[in-house]
Amino acid sequence: MKHVGIICEYNPFHAGHKYLLDCVRGAETVICLMSGHFTQRGEAAILPPVSRAAMALAAGADLVLELPFPYAAGSARYFATAGVRALEGLGVDTLAFGSESANAPALIAAAEQTMKRDFIEKVANGAKNKGDAAIYFDALGDVRIPPNDILALEYARAVHGRGDKMTLYPVLRVGAGYHDTDPEKEYPSATALREKLHTGAEICDGLPVEVREIFQKAVARWGIADTARLGAPMLACLRTCNGKSAGTGGKTADFDIADCGGGLLERLCRAAEEATDYQSLCRAAATKKYTDGRIRRGLLYLLAGVTREDLLAAPAYLRLLGANERGRAFLAETRKTRTVPVVTKPADAVSLGAHAARARRLSAIAHGLYALCLPGSVTPAELATVPPLML
Repeated sequence: MKHVGIICEYNPFHAGHKYLLDCVRGAETVICLMSGHFTQRGEAAILPPVSRAAMALAAGADLVLELPFPYAAGSARYFATAGVRALEGLGVDTLAFGSESANAPALIAAAEQTMKRDFIEKVANGAKNKGDAAIYFDALGDVRIPPNDILALEYARAVHGRGDKMTLYPVLRVGAGYHDTDPEKEYPSATALREKLHTGAEICDGLPVEVREIFQKAVARWGIADTARLGAPMLACLRTCNGKSAGTGGKTADFDIADCGGGLLERLCRAAEEATDYQSLCRAAATKKYTDGRIRRGLLYLLAGVTREDLLAAPAYLRLLGANERGRAFLAETRKTRTVPVVTKPADAVSLGAHAARARRLSAIAHGLYALCLPGSVTPAELATVPPLML
């Protein structure tokens, strides 16, 4: 275990995250590949990436790089696949992650099952009245893993599918579960902390002592981002899409938007006719078939113009968010061997070709949308030009 990678969100950085970092402290380098402005549920991160990176460095990380948009907002498979590709390209030899079971052999067995033809056919032909996750776990058959280990399974699948070039290092998750909403537990979940924060309450006492001051300063500087502030643009976009589909039987098949297939885009367009804000839009679109996360991702991808091809493409480059001396040494050591470029500012990616140009465009869109999620008057340029933190 020389160079350990962790794919993360740190939204916010809490005691469970600190515990995982403590578990890999013996590594030569700890590299965190962290979501940028948007996270897996299709929501705005509560604080900008450099502020969250500062917390990770204070708690034991050596290098923090940004998992680019749109992968950072992707479902478990896209999130894990892009993250594993990027870490492998950097030269990371071990992937560490929290897990409900921390059973690497079981995760690998389940990952192998997902690659078999009969599994793929079962998922494709799953009951129409079930959600994607239920269909997925039904198709696993006798290979059982905890439902909350879906991301761990996708990490194992991505690593195994790429030739097992990295070692899996699952760490038993401690404290509250992912969906637990009690913020007073010893290891409160990120969900609980975010919900408490959005009520206007303080959450600093629930954060590791190492990051409290950083968190407070970041909140004072930026405020707390809220995806609900994108409600009006989303409604406008959906009502425009609905208008464009007039005369085609109400179909919107000409819109190639990621995570909006299977009738979801049409449902969102209908929901937009009765909704008045972000929350009512998500409620109006909700069904057993479409998870809350998929609805939110679909809305974000529609607004940003993200296609499935964007999610399938490998990360074109990674943005440096912060590093200490060991992190900088890793970057210097791997400068000639890594296969994914690392940049410190958007202009550094100009010479990287057409694939990078599309990535830069999506990054610029993410800056622009995230600026709208913040409570103050923040421009996209302010977010794009925040320098990486060097310790």
